[in-house]
Amino acid sequence: MKRAVLIFSVLSLVLLVIAFFLLRSGKEEPVSEPGLLSDRKISEIAEIRISNQFDTYAVYQEDGGFAIADLPMDLVYAEYLLMLLDEAARVEYTEQVVHFENPPSLSSLAAYGLDRPLGIINIRYATDEITLLFGTEEPVSRGQYFMLDGGGEVCLMDRSRVVRFLQPVKRFFNLEIVPVRSVRSPLSTIKKLTLSGRAFPHPVFITAIDPESEEEMREALGFGAATHLIRTPVLHKIDQGEAIEVFGSLSGLLNIEVLDYNVDDQSFANYGFDDPLVMAEYDYLKGDDSEPVSIVLRVASFNGGYILIRDDQRVVHRMEEKPFFVTSYEKLVSRWFLTPFITDVSSIVINSQGKVYRFELSGESNQILEAALNGERIDIAMFRKLYTLLVSAASDGLLLEMTAVNQTPANPPVLTVTFHYRDSLKKPDIMSFSSGSLRRHYVTVNGITEFACLERYAQVLESALSALERGEDFRTDW
Repeated sequence: MKRAVLIFSVLSLVLLVIAFFLLRSGKEEPVSEPGLLSDRKISEIAEIRISNQFDTYAVYQEDGGFAIADLPMDLVYAEYLLMLLDEAARVEYTEQVVHFENPPSLSSLAAYGLDRPLGIINIRYATDEITLLFGTEEPVSRGQYFMLDGGGEVCLMDRSRVVRFLQPVKRFFNLEIVPVRSVRSPLSTIKKLTLSGRAFPHPVFITAIDPESEEEMREALGFGAATHLIRTPVLHKIDQGEAIEVFGSLSGLLNIEVLDYNVDDQSFANYGFDDPLVMAEYDYLKGDDSEPVSIVLRVASFNGGYILIRDDQRVVHRMEEKPFFVTSYEKLVSRWFLTPFITDVSSIVINSQGKVYRFELSGESNQILEAALNGERIDIAMFRKLYTLLVSAASDGLLLEMTAVNQTPANPPVLTVTFHYRDSLKKPDIMSFSSGSLRRHYVTVNGITEFACLERYAQVLESALSALERGEDFRTDW
């Protein structure tokens, strides 16, 4: 019985659905085809002369293709131009609104905005020509009133086919300034990047680490897992999160609109591009199979926002804020000073409060790693815990104003940590901590002081070293 009820219910539902669609299809009116005032091939168009409330310009055949005004054709959005050509070749209307038996007066045309047209479009074909006059928008359908110049009928054109006739010529520019990447990670797209300009006291030069280069891999040993290094002004591991944001904003770059184009040298300087806020010079790799392209972007402030120009194109783009506009050297630098892999280290020498701790590491792999402190073997789990504390030394993210590159702090170090490497060609990395201000230590890495660290790090490390020496547990949070 239950099975019969279930089958009946399903069949009833199916019948109801069929009845609904039959009823609906019966009520639907057939879709009317648009009317045609002109039906030509695009190849028959010789010239389109457009005069609207923004610009007066021409689209014309040239060298087997079409050019538009004085726009650089390699920057024109081809799809928009093709749509304009189609709309000029095939002039469609959705409805005839009114037919005038006699030549209409200006007052009768005023009702449609055709006494003072928003656009006058002259289309010259191979054998003849027509001129379209565009009036105001019809409020219900949002179509546009238009008529043939000298004709006796006012028609409506679908809004989607009017846009190109009435828009500024600069709307034909491609919105895309830099192509969208075809690889997932933005870190794969940029191998070299230099950031300079007024936002950077010194140019910041960033390169990807080549895993096939022994020299580059050796140089990066002190930074553990790293894809890119900051080379200048000082060697650093890059902050991965900031790099992803910045690199990502350098690909798939779109504008809000084109503000100006074909700017001369004086306009270039007036916009601020001769002294840009930010200049990004980089090699861009769109995808795995593509060749890298060298790109130069200049960014300037403009009316409370941003403008940008690429290479020597002299097209000024108005932009939304992008991460590479507002990044800085200190944001790009990884906060962690030295983070070598434990398996790359042969020994560590720590001088804390005048006492020296020398750790020796042995074992061919991480699984059989052993450690000794001042010649005495220690528990490897405890040493790993200490090592985690050692490589957690991090800056507060603020670049020190009182120190210049290569300047040594006035106070002597209270803590020094030296990493020696299994690779004999790799020089030791040294970080030292000197008394600073506001409960901070100035940190000098390989002779260069740029950032500070909370002094609590040195205090916690000192306690951990003492505890480890006694064979006791210790804290690592600071």
